[in-house]
Amino acid sequence: MEGRLKFLRFFAYGLEIVILYILSGIPGFLPSFLGNKPVLLIPVALTIAVFESEIPSMIIGMICGMLLDIGFTTSVGYYTLTLTVICFVIGYCARNFFVTNFTNAMIIGALTALALLLVHFVIFTVLAKTPDAALYFLKHYLLRIVYTLIFLPPLFYFNRLFCSSMKE
Repeated sequence: MEGRLKFLRFFAYGLEIVILYILSGIPGFLPSFLGNKPVLLIPVALTIAVFESEIPSMIIGMICGMLLDIGFTTSVGYYTLTLTVICFVIGYCARNFFVTNFTNAMIIGALTALALLLVHFVIFTVLAKTPDAALYFLKHYLLRIVYTLIFLPPLFYFNRLFCSSMKE
């Protein structure tokens, strides 16, 4: 029975990732603010990592990162590598160091998503010596960060529902 529930839980996670990946890529489906859309796979990976152990979290992070790199960026490998490592660390810390609740998940998710997108900005905009990098940050990255963070709470509760209803 426990193996079947684990399979169903990970099947549900996979279905969630695929559906959100597809919805993110449909033009006009999610409203864009000044041409910016949320990066939905970041909060999905982070909220799943809060509920799972290290290895499943790492695999979910790697899958979400690969989908982000393939579908939405020109930088192959950035999100794959960073989300794999970050989700492993979050899964490890969630199991060993902190209580999984809404407040902790929002703090960890917000700080991680913020850091992930800020490092992306520094590497691919500032170090690439893009002209008017500060203006580009304000018009694109800042709005994308805020818009992405809006999806953390609903995805936390959605994934908590999967985890609690399909736990051994």
